Amino acid sequence: MYINRIVIRNFRNFQHLDVTLCSGVTCIIGENNTGKSNLLRALRLAVDARLSSQFRQLLEHDIHSGIDLTQAGQVLVSVQFTDFKSNVNDCALDGCCEVSDDVARLHYRYRPRRDIRDKIEAGEHDGSGLSITEDYHFELTGGGKKDPVEVEWNV
Repeated sequence: MYINRIVIRNFRNFQHLDVTLCSGVTCIIGENNTGKSNLLRALRLAVDARLSSQFRQLLEHDIHSGIDLTQAGQVLVSVQFTDFKSNVNDCALDGCCEVSDDVARLHYRYRPRRDIRDKIEAGEHDGSGLSITEDYHFELTGGGKKDPVEVEWNV
């Protein structure tokens, strides 16, 4: 099993990252302050089962500077795995998140809480004036047929 794709939207220095990885990639190389540590932090948000809920809550400095989350929006980290079918343990971990044959996805999303989204959809809230500490929460999900690049905050 290996990670073959990472999609990050609106997290720290990544407004939009969609990278495909090949089997055998084992390191990340780059200049200082280019986002290597931020990439690893994003991966932890989505795949580290031991990461506490407190560390999954985002702060202002975790949001990309070009994004204003006082308006309804989202931070998304999607990690895609492949080549897990041949191993029983890997299949047990990823099988429930499968999106196609031997491809599975895990998603971390930080977006307005369900009650806020419902009010916006019903026209009872205009989606502005939101607070990332009061009105947003994180979700961990898996699977999904829609490409993570296309997933909107309210879907």
